Amino acid sequence: MQPNPPQPGFPQYGQPTPSGPPPWGHTARPKSRANTPAAVTAGILALLAAAMLVWFALYNVFVAVEANGGLSGITVQNIVSGTVASVVLVVAAGFTFARRIPGAWTLFGFCVFSVVAVFAGMPLVGGTPFGSQVKWLFSFDDSDSTAMALMIVFSVLAAVAAAIAASVKSYGKKS
Repeated sequence: MQPNPPQPGFPQYGQPTPSGPPPWGHTARPKSRANTPAAVTAGILALLAAAMLVWFALYNVFVAVEANGGLSGITVQNIVSGTVASVVLVVAAGFTFARRIPGAWTLFGFCVFSVVAVFAGMPLVGGTPFGSQVKWLFSFDDSDSTAMALMIVFSVLAAVAAAIAASVKSYGKKS
């Protein structure tokens, strides 16, 4: 008994998939990508937010060295969290620049998370009253509060642009 001969147009079990366009005259649907203008805008805003986080981390390094010559617990926390968050933002911005829809949603989620963490997470962990945290953030009296306030502004704008980039899909060739 011999196996059935392959049928034209449909791959058989165990047979390699034919390359090229489908034989029935239809072309394959192009892969959806994030909206180009919104993805570029979100990526640029995310890079600006990452720059503000680096500014915040560097400010803490300089204050620690100038003030007491050593690193306190909160200073180490600020340096590590600022550095890690900026790296994550840059990676998510890169995937958003590449117009990847999951990258744009990741950028959106991380921007929202970082804003909520600064407003609500840090006061809960550090025991700071919410009003004092908001006053510090938007007082613009020190360089670190200015960096965090600008990071919040850029993160909110990047989150909005990333959500638009991910939800308004483009089809066609990669540009």
